[in-house]
Amino acid sequence: MTTSVLTEEFPIPNLTPQPASAVTIKSNVLESGMQSVSRDTTSAFVSFKFAVLGGSSAESKVSKGAAHFLSTAAFAGNNSSSGMKIVNDLESLGATFQSYSDKEKTVYDVKVLADKAEPVIATVLSAIASPPHASYILEELRGNAQLDYNRFAVDTSAQLRELVHEAAFGEASALGSSQFATNLKKLSLAETLQFRAANFVRGNVVVAANGISQDRLNGALNKYSSVIPAGKASAPASSAFVGGEVKVRTDLDGSSRLGLAFAVPAGDAGKAYSVLNALVSSKLAAQQLCCSAYIQSFSKGGLMGVEAATTQHLEAYVAELKNIATKCPDIEIIKQKLTLEHFLTLEGACSTSVLLNAHLRGQGPQSAGDMRGVTAAEVSAAAAAALKSAPAYAVLGATAGTPSYGALTNMMK
Repeated sequence: MTTSVLTEEFPIPNLTPQPASAVTIKSNVLESGMQSVSRDTTSAFVSFKFAVLGGSSAESKVSKGAAHFLSTAAFAGNNSSSGMKIVNDLESLGATFQSYSDKEKTVYDVKVLADKAEPVIATVLSAIASPPHASYILEELRGNAQLDYNRFAVDTSAQLRELVHEAAFGEASALGSSQFATNLKKLSLAETLQFRAANFVRGNVVVAANGISQDRLNGALNKYSSVIPAGKASAPASSAFVGGEVKVRTDLDGSSRLGLAFAVPAGDAGKAYSVLNALVSSKLAAQQLCCSAYIQSFSKGGLMGVEAATTQHLEAYVAELKNIATKCPDIEIIKQKLTLEHFLTLEGACSTSVLLNAHLRGQGPQSAGDMRGVTAAEVSAAAAAALKSAPAYAVLGATAGTPSYGALTNMMK
């Protein structure tokens, strides 16, 4: 009776289900040379990643550290506006923003309500177009950049990962060299500005956007792109995986950090390695071992490896690779989980990372993380290929008693 009364008092209207709007993902190369990739949704806000290709992999010996330094000065001003004005302009539009750099790019990361997208595009492109009008402005930001160096100095995991890259690709290579200057105080502003002038050009700018149509995005980019100097796109960073050993003796209270990594092929061929990495990681977690398996991708391949605290943990990692190479266990749950995580990320606030990374690797954003087509045989083959290769091996901390490179490769047989 209660239900009947409520229904009469508050009648429920006939609800006709409305079909969900189709989400479209498009990419394009504009006449200016800039590239765009967008995911058109009905979201109330738009997220952008304005990527300037190059990153630390494009640095010379004398400009080492320039990309990181410039990322700390991303919103510090241009040749006609102060950093305060650029920041105030973005804040008055309600935008949130940050910047960072890695081996392949410098990124201006911005989020704003959808109706403010065009003025945000104009403001960010103006920040990319030119450096601050006076060199002393950059000099004043050297201390800000130093904060990341200070954090790196106490982050043993980050240090070990850098040593693994050096062992994998070689110290002087594009992907093996550090993102940091040997001495930030000695990084020349003249060399930094030369690096900027060579890389901050239209052909090197890729804009990934979520929540805006391709037509609207490209219309704004075409309208404002002329402020950025003309220039062709640089070739993606590429370094041959050579493998090898790097050991750095330092005081970690007598402990050691060990890293082991293998080459991962680019594109769809690397999917089996993603499943393999997740599978090994789950096996190690079940053993409650203090080690961390990871995978890292670049435009031209990547790395799969482990960070461990003891030799026994490395042995456990290698043992799991051997088991999988011999007979791969059921991977259906892991494939479904990885695929679900990918699509949830694509739907969420971090979707621009998926859009940008897939675009730079020449993959479709939706298919890039779809692991459902990976077979157990492919995962076994990936494990076998890793075991037969020359790995990258790094040790940080106490080096006495850690395996030699020869002992490590014998462990893999």
